[in-house]
Amino acid sequence: MAEQDVLQLVLASSSAAVIMAWLPWRALQPWLIALCGAGLLAMASPTSLALLAVASVVTFVLQRRGLLTRYVLLVSVTIIAGAYLLLLARSEHSSTSLTLRVVLPLGMAFYALRLIHYLLEAYKGHLRPHTLGEYLSYHFLPATLPAGPIHRFDDYLRDLRRKRWDSDRFSYGGQRILYGLVKLVVLGNYLIGEELTPLLAGASGHPLLHQYLSVLLFWARLYVLFSGYSDIAVGFGALMGLRIRENFNWPIVARNIADFWQRWHITLAGWCREYVYAPVVSVTRRPFLAVMASMIVLGIWHDLSLHYLLWGAYHGAGIAGFRWFDARAGESIAALPPLPAALWRVFACVITLHFVLFSFWVTRAVERVLIPGAG
Repeated sequence: MAEQDVLQLVLASSSAAVIMAWLPWRALQPWLIALCGAGLLAMASPTSLALLAVASVVTFVLQRRGLLTRYVLLVSVTIIAGAYLLLLARSEHSSTSLTLRVVLPLGMAFYALRLIHYLLEAYKGHLRPHTLGEYLSYHFLPATLPAGPIHRFDDYLRDLRRKRWDSDRFSYGGQRILYGLVKLVVLGNYLIGEELTPLLAGASGHPLLHQYLSVLLFWARLYVLFSGYSDIAVGFGALMGLRIRENFNWPIVARNIADFWQRWHITLAGWCREYVYAPVVSVTRRPFLAVMASMIVLGIWHDLSLHYLLWGAYHGAGIAGFRWFDARAGESIAALPPLPAALWRVFACVITLHFVLFSFWVTRAVERVLIPGAG
């Protein structure tokens, strides 16, 4: 199924979910919202529908029946993560697609992490009582299925039960959907995909320039498409009276690599901080190891390969290196010749942006050294 077809299904199913969210029969609202998301998956990816339905019911039963012992939790998380990584290893990725993969079911990258989040919070006893309908509506919220964000169940449940009509929020939701569509259709698909990308042929005689511009356009399109889907999810959430977490906050103006990961894919980075970084640092008391573990998990989440393992380690080392430098170089930096604050900010943003842009080049080169002929 083409990416534009998925977008049309997202818009149609999410619009239906908005109507369902404001029907007078409040007890039926969660079931009807879940039905809209199930309809999207039934038309876009029946395999994804089957996997998510079974996994949602099983995890709910484990929580409801009080069966989540430490052993059951470990087995459950291992099965979910293992199934995702197995399918990920067998999938074929497009260089520009965010939502379409040949083998990997639609949205599995995101609902697998939501399932693990639910199990861990249930094991800790942090979840308030809820119904199966409420839980299914959380997983099958249509606008969040293709590309996230990875919203939290407790936040969703609170909003679902307390939602009240707010005309200002409704107007805001419409604006965010419009922003998202402009990013997806106008900037991502038309401007970058159809107008700028063909111009790269003119730089083919300059290999380094051609490769640099290719990477620059790849990241630009990745950002506008991914953030466009996030805008649509936030917008439809506002139309339904829900507050979906933001996933991007102008990462292009990040002043260092740690700041970048607080602005880029915020919900995934937050998931890693809570469920990887915090446990590792509490056990080892070594923030460096915790940062490396978090970023390696984040890298493997993208693709089960040596390249993405190195890519995660590259960013982890960058974050740890920046923190070390920042903690020890304050006096040295203060002694440098004074420059306007705006100039320092621009310089820091440019350095950070290129650290991210070069991540694929550097890690691919290391991979070729470790495995000659790879890539």
